[in-house]
Amino acid sequence: MSALRQPILSLLGHVDHGKTTLLDRIAGSVRASQEAGGITQHIGAVEIPQETVLELCRGILPTENFRVPGLLIVDTPGHRSFETMRRRGGALADLAILVVDCREGVMPQTRESVQILKHEKTPFAVALTKIDLLPSWRKPTGPTPLKEALARSGPEFGKALDERLYAVAETLTDLGFSAERFDRVSDFTRNLGIVPVSSKSGVGVPELLALLVGLAQRFLESELARTTERAEATILERSEQKGVGPVASVILYRGTLKVGDEFGFTGRAGPRESRVRGIYRPSPGKRARRTQGGHLDSLPEVQAAAGVYLSATGLEEALPGGLLKVIRGPQDREEVRELLAVESHPVTDFAESGVQLAADTLGGLEALAFECREAGIPIHGAEVGAVSRPMILRTASVKDPVHRAVFAFNVPVLPDAIPPGVENSVRVLQGEVMYRLLEEYSLWKEDRTKQLAEQRRGELAHPAKFQVLPGFVFRTSKPAIVGIKVLAGTLRPGVRLLRQDGSELGLLKSLQREGSSVREAAEGAELAASIDGAIVHRTLEEGDTVYVSVPESAVRTLRTGGLSEAEQTTLEEMIRIRRQTLGPFWGQ
Repeated sequence: MSALRQPILSLLGHVDHGKTTLLDRIAGSVRASQEAGGITQHIGAVEIPQETVLELCRGILPTENFRVPGLLIVDTPGHRSFETMRRRGGALADLAILVVDCREGVMPQTRESVQILKHEKTPFAVALTKIDLLPSWRKPTGPTPLKEALARSGPEFGKALDERLYAVAETLTDLGFSAERFDRVSDFTRNLGIVPVSSKSGVGVPELLALLVGLAQRFLESELARTTERAEATILERSEQKGVGPVASVILYRGTLKVGDEFGFTGRAGPRESRVRGIYRPSPGKRARRTQGGHLDSLPEVQAAAGVYLSATGLEEALPGGLLKVIRGPQDREEVRELLAVESHPVTDFAESGVQLAADTLGGLEALAFECREAGIPIHGAEVGAVSRPMILRTASVKDPVHRAVFAFNVPVLPDAIPPGVENSVRVLQGEVMYRLLEEYSLWKEDRTKQLAEQRRGELAHPAKFQVLPGFVFRTSKPAIVGIKVLAGTLRPGVRLLRQDGSELGLLKSLQREGSSVREAAEGAELAASIDGAIVHRTLEEGDTVYVSVPESAVRTLRTGGLSEAEQTTLEEMIRIRRQTLGPFWGQ
């Protein structure tokens, strides 16, 4: 049998459901087990060696045939480590822990995480956290197996826990997963295991780790087999490290990476190539933080899976979430370039009219594009990085007004991005939860559609009619100017006019009251009207009733609603007049 590499784990879940506390408890428990080998801190990850896992899970996990060399938990503060990091052919993580607060249950970000896990077909377990906040919880005095801790808290606590647990299980069933408390599951190919956890006391943490190791050994052996494949890694981000200079934080998930190796990587302007100058990680026992300095150990090589700093020329151009792949020789250089070219542009099916996407990483961009496609939202453009002025201007030029929106996922909007005059026509939707971005867009699109419909309706020739007042002919032609009274609707200049016999009268050029032009006249108003094309005593007589000529195409729109009762009656009168000369089906 070939040796296995350690599986990569990621924690997912809603904000404030206990991901950080759970990770700190796991790391803290490991640090306390110095006799079992301690803990090695990697940049962006917490590594738990095999000896430490066995010590933590003593009496829970059988030691015979134990082959997984440990666990690597992705630990990237500020990153959505699973959702926004990918490797070729799937998600970066081999396994995942879905963290759910037992009091709040499945929330929007939890649902989003479940959909990603389902899409990537990633095995996962559910950590039902904060059980110590349920009624009748009794804190153990020391390390205590989960079953003993639950029994110690009594039947009232057990009932409350079961109620919360099965409420979560029911929601997961609606999302396509059958779930049950882990110690009641007989077949993990059919059911998710839910592990009750108190991160503060450590209760349930050994059982959770044991379950994950069991899943890895049973279902991921072929994926975890160590091979001589060339090294591949996912780039987390770029940074400056004291004494080292520009580096990239990477998670190595395949092969062995050595100082001097030539590699290709995903760059902002396309595929780039470089050579490894140095491999670093914080000294053992020090907490790895991306933004803090500290002593770094230099390594000649590193084997998957691991999180490290990488020093190489040109890495300042690397795209977060992009791929890094070692080049073995001249023959496969072109193959690596072609692969990276595809990785540089994960979104390719652009539409002539659609929304713009911006995300902090390539993986985030790809995940956001997937969610948009699932929701039937067309995409016009997509970029990694902050929302810039060129992106806003491209959005403003999109043909369909309801597509003039930018989805800014986990990225800022630059101060000068929105130029004057554009703020009302382009909507920027910012957030860290894709689910909410899509919801906000749906609401905005609905409101925008209504506004546009109202605007178009206002631009249409609205039904109205007026009477030429006897004794008020001021000019007989070129144009004719007569006194009128508005009988129904709202009269506005610029509309064509229709006689009662169905013939065209001319164009309503302007309206005046007491020598001043007016933009509109409501029902009951008396004023002067200038009518281009009309000739008094030939085509127009005093006392005549004149209608606004509504085009047939506008009739269908106006009939959908928004007219007053008087306007609706006037429209039907005009339709009857039109049908006298244009046929019985006009306006249908």
